[in-house]
Amino acid sequence: MTAGGTLRLLRLHRAWDLDLRPVRAAVGAGVALSALRACLQWVAPVPLKLVFDSVLAHHPLPSVLSWMPSTPSGRLVVLTAAMVGIAVLLGVTAFGATAFLASAGQRVVHDLRCRLFAHLSVQSRWFHQRRTQGDLLARLGGDVQAMQTVVVNVVPMAVENSLTIAGMIVIMLVLDWQFSLLALSMVPLLVLVVRHYMAAIKHSQRQARRAEGEATTSAQQVLTALPVVQASGTETLEAGRYGALARRGLDANRRAVVLQSRFTPIVTVVMTCSIALVMLIGARDVLAGRLTAGDLLLFAAYFRGMYSPARQLAKLAGMLGRGHASAERVSEILHTHEEVPRPAVARRAPAVRGRVSFERVTFAYPDASPVLAGIALDVEPGERRAFVGATGSGKSTLLRLVPRFADPTAGAVRLDGVDVRELDLDWLRQQVAWVPQELALLRPTVWENVVYGSRWTTRADAVAAARAVGVHEVLAGLCDGYDTEVGEVGSRLSGGQRQCIAVARAMARDATVLLLDEPTTGMDAATRSVVVGALDLLCEGRTTLLVTHQLAAVASGYRISVLSEGRIVENGTHHELVGSPTAYRDLYVADLAGVVAAMPGGA
Repeated sequence: MTAGGTLRLLRLHRAWDLDLRPVRAAVGAGVALSALRACLQWVAPVPLKLVFDSVLAHHPLPSVLSWMPSTPSGRLVVLTAAMVGIAVLLGVTAFGATAFLASAGQRVVHDLRCRLFAHLSVQSRWFHQRRTQGDLLARLGGDVQAMQTVVVNVVPMAVENSLTIAGMIVIMLVLDWQFSLLALSMVPLLVLVVRHYMAAIKHSQRQARRAEGEATTSAQQVLTALPVVQASGTETLEAGRYGALARRGLDANRRAVVLQSRFTPIVTVVMTCSIALVMLIGARDVLAGRLTAGDLLLFAAYFRGMYSPARQLAKLAGMLGRGHASAERVSEILHTHEEVPRPAVARRAPAVRGRVSFERVTFAYPDASPVLAGIALDVEPGERRAFVGATGSGKSTLLRLVPRFADPTAGAVRLDGVDVRELDLDWLRQQVAWVPQELALLRPTVWENVVYGSRWTTRADAVAAARAVGVHEVLAGLCDGYDTEVGEVGSRLSGGQRQCIAVARAMARDATVLLLDEPTTGMDAATRSVVVGALDLLCEGRTTLLVTHQLAAVASGYRISVLSEGRIVENGTHHELVGSPTAYRDLYVADLAGVVAAMPGGA
């Protein structure tokens, strides 16, 4: 590895977005011990040279070692003890350097993983809609793991080996610069080989990481929709697709392995040729009296001492290439900022009445036609407002603007007259409860999901919330009652049971504004009756915004806004709208026809 490459390796914390501030002391201690170990490697061959020159050949000792015994046997004892002492110190410094640098690396990469997860959690819905969960999980898992391998294993070895090689080169130049330059004449060739193969290995590993991310995405999608796959009888087809994606990663990794297998022997050949050149020229100089046998042995020891670190650095090239490719993928996410912006000076209201206003709201995703166009509407405190219309008319998008899952492209959404973009985001979302069509459950048990995200935190609080909205019997009737484990994203519960949890969770939040997005879709009549009753209790005294296609649910108690192509085309109560030719009446008649057709014998 070149000096420039070593410096770049030491600066990985900048290129890879690593924060070394919490581990500066450990890194400093590890680098210091690595430097000390390198120094010990530099002096390790010296006692052997002195044995040959001052014990066997009876050459005088250097003046700095005049304190040593004058007899050959005495010198041999001292020099042997020095060899043992150096070996012990090498072991101690190796242990200390590895312990400090590896533990620091583990901490740094752990912090990076947590920072990446936190960064992902605050990105906008548009960000997550454009990216697959499998690819993001691959970056959070495999990519960060590859970086950890480099930081924990590669960096400590690279630092020590690079210092060892650099120090030995300097000592050789000091001892005999002409002989050293001749012996090091093949180093430029080695540098070129390193650069060529490192670039090629990095490219292959980048392709491998991308392919592995796509394979993870495919597996995640299939496993999530496994009932559909099995019902369609397409298990073999999906297995083939996954195998094709996995093979792309395998092929890229194989190319990297082939490059690595070529790289290491080339380094070995170059270093062996250098050692052979040292022995050839050095032996001639010894015979001519220009070098002592000990000097030649010292030069040979240094070259062989350089050989092992050089081979290790060559072996590390594959891991370093994989780490670089993974770091690019992680860094790309960390440098993408699509989170909902927080105000510089956030506001909080002492009391919330619940008036929600849409002031000429327009919303469009990047590079797409507007989903909403000029929505103007005031929903008074405690009012129940239903949004109906064809699929894709912008109803759910309108609801998402209230808790700032996204911000309007133009116009403003206001809570009690204050633009929601001026409010503290966490505080704003505490004032809003969301009951979606499909609730994703995150915690192991039912009661933990009920109090998730609320100020209530105990099992008793969960039971009280469920009783308050009339779903206690449903949740208590589960196999283990409130202690029932819900499975991954609620897979062990029915849709109706999950919605009962969603309604109880909204009650536990005790929010002023309630957002209901198709809360009873897909339920049987009995379950729908329970959930509708629970929702009716939940809505009491709260500003309620409901999106639904089941128009019978809004026939009483709701003011209705009809959306079409992102615009509100009608407003009124059920009786006002159904009594004259309106878009709402057409929707209502179609809804009734669908209900009749779904009844036994109704088609």
